[in-house]
Amino acid sequence: MASKTGTFDIGSLLAANNQSLASYGTDLIAPILAADNALFNAQVDDFLADFSMKTSERQVLAGSSIGGNMMELDEFSRQPTQKDLPGYLVGVPLRKFGFATGWTQDYLDNATPADLAIKQQAAQGADLRRTRYEIQRAVFLPTNSTFPDMNVDNVPLPVKAFINADSTPMQNGPNGEVFDGSTHTHYQANATLTAAAVQATVANVAEHRVGVSLRLYISQLDAAAFALLSGFVPLQVPYVTLNTAANQVASPRLNIGQVDNRQVGWFNAAEVWTKPWIPQNYLVVVDVAAPLKPLARRVRKDDKGLYIAAQLDTHPLHAQYIQRYQGFSAWNRTALAVLKFNNGSYAAPVLSY
Repeated sequence: MASKTGTFDIGSLLAANNQSLASYGTDLIAPILAADNALFNAQVDDFLADFSMKTSERQVLAGSSIGGNMMELDEFSRQPTQKDLPGYLVGVPLRKFGFATGWTQDYLDNATPADLAIKQQAAQGADLRRTRYEIQRAVFLPTNSTFPDMNVDNVPLPVKAFINADSTPMQNGPNGEVFDGSTHTHYQANATLTAAAVQATVANVAEHRVGVSLRLYISQLDAAAFALLSGFVPLQVPYVTLNTAANQVASPRLNIGQVDNRQVGWFNAAEVWTKPWIPQNYLVVVDVAAPLKPLARRVRKDDKGLYIAAQLDTHPLHAQYIQRYQGFSAWNRTALAVLKFNNGSYAAPVLSY
């Protein structure tokens, strides 16, 4: 995890609430704000790393296994050529998001360094909320769509959900399993939270690849109910003294300082984590070891993360927006599955930011 270093940081600006920008030194303020945004961007990247990959590519070819059947032959047999199904394109949107600052010259003439620091912190909070919303849209919405690449050349991109019975071909399983693209879906539902339903969702991801490393994400609001499931093994809290005459729990221990973003135990072979972006009554299973991550996070080739969009490079504080370019969509469509466990049929949660 990235950490703050150096003499000047955002705290220095927050403390400077009784002096003008000119007296503090505008040449000092812009680097401090930029360094704070760099730290913030590193923390966002770290948060997304286990299930999302950053890319500047706008689409990728999703492959399918070579199909067909081995036929028994004799010396004179002939059989028809078996046609292979081609792959298909999976697109990733690139969206532009901005937080209005209003940093005109008149504003800067009257502002303090603390005013600019507070505005940037507000923009970072808004960016986190929007990022969480975009992740939720990419994960929980079960429908495909088309996105005009408006920030480049308006080429229509085929944005896909995770496997959703849309009749697209899939790679065969590690033991030769063949999946019917017209019926196979990674959006499951069950009337209640049961161990069988959870295990079926885990299997929905595990059956597609050898060497999976599975994580199961739940809402903190569902953690108590999940802990009652057969097959769940909780992490021990750090203040428990273990008896050397008995089996001792392996690390890690339960993080008691953060309840909504931590590992809480195991469900059979899957790690169980609480995540702040999981709605109540939903869970997500992710193969974090997949060579191609479940989610793509598209950025520009010259990605700056969240940054102050200066109107002139020579005047970095003259800016109307603090902004970011990014977009999310399914990338490895078989490496993630969703379970809704308060209804017999799947429906996406109501999302907002």
